[in-house]
Amino acid sequence: MKLYKDFLTELFPQCERVRKVSLNAGLSCPSFCAYCNNSSFSHVAKTELPVLGQLEAGIKNVRKKNTGILAYFQSYTNTNAPAEKLREIFTPVIRHSDVAGLAIGTRPDCLHEQVVELLAELNKIKPIIVEIGVQTANDATLKNINRNHTAQCTRDAAFLCKNSGLSTTAHIIVGLPGETMTDFINTANLVKDCGFSSLKIHPLHIVKETRFADEYKKGKIKLLSFEEYCKAAAEVIRIVSPDIAIERISAESPKDILIAPDWAGDRTRIGERIASIA
Repeated sequence: MKLYKDFLTELFPQCERVRKVSLNAGLSCPSFCAYCNNSSFSHVAKTELPVLGQLEAGIKNVRKKNTGILAYFQSYTNTNAPAEKLREIFTPVIRHSDVAGLAIGTRPDCLHEQVVELLAELNKIKPIIVEIGVQTANDATLKNINRNHTAQCTRDAAFLCKNSGLSTTAHIIVGLPGETMTDFINTANLVKDCGFSSLKIHPLHIVKETRFADEYKKGKIKLLSFEEYCKAAAEVIRIVSPDIAIERISAESPKDILIAPDWAGDRTRIGERIASIA
C-alpha cells in the first residue's frame, strides 16, 4: 500500500516533511449534503479571520524547520466562485514564502474549465492538489445524499484536472445508506479509472445538525459495523493499490458533535484491522 507521505515526498522533494494548515476561503457549497456539518471536520469552518491571517496563525502551530506548509482550503467548496475571484484568494497564499503548495477541497460540479485553467496556471508556481468529493459511484445514492452531481461528473472533472497536470485526491464514503460491497467496489474502480493520485476513505458517521442525524434517530439509517467497514475499506485499498496513495481511513469528529459510530475516528484500531485483512 502506498502511503500519503510517500506521495508528498514525491511532490515536495525539497521538504523533509509536509504539514497541512487548514483554511476557510469564505465560500459556500452549491448544495449541502445530508451527512455534512463542516464543523465536524474543519476547525476553521466558523473562523472570522481573513485567509492570510488564518495562514499565519496556522504556521505558528507547525514546527517550521525543514517543514513545507501545504495550505489546505478545507471548509465548504473552494472552487464555488468565478475564476477571477478564486485567483484573488489563492494567489497571495501560494506566493507566501512558507507555503510549499496548495490543497483545494471541492466538488466535481465546481471544477469548470476556466477554474481548472486557473489552477493549472497556479500549479506552475507551486504544486496544487485538488481534493474532489467523489463519495460514491452510485448515482441514486448521490441523489439521495443531495450531492446533485453524477459519477460521470466526477469522471469529467478528474480527467480535466489530470490532463491539466494537477494532482488529485478522491474523498469517498463507505457505508452510505442502501449501499453494499458491490457499490464500494464500483466506487473503488471509479477512483482507479480516473487516475487519482491519492484517496481518503471515510466510514459513514452521523454528526449533529444534519439530515442524516434526524434519520438515524428515527431508525432509518443502519451503519456498518466496525468489522464490515474494515473489510470494505480493505477491498477498496486492494483495488486502487499500489498506484494510489492512501491518505485517510477514518473520520475524526469532535465528541460533542459525533453521534455514531464511536469507533469512526480510531485510526490506529481501524488501520491494524485493515492491515490484518489485507
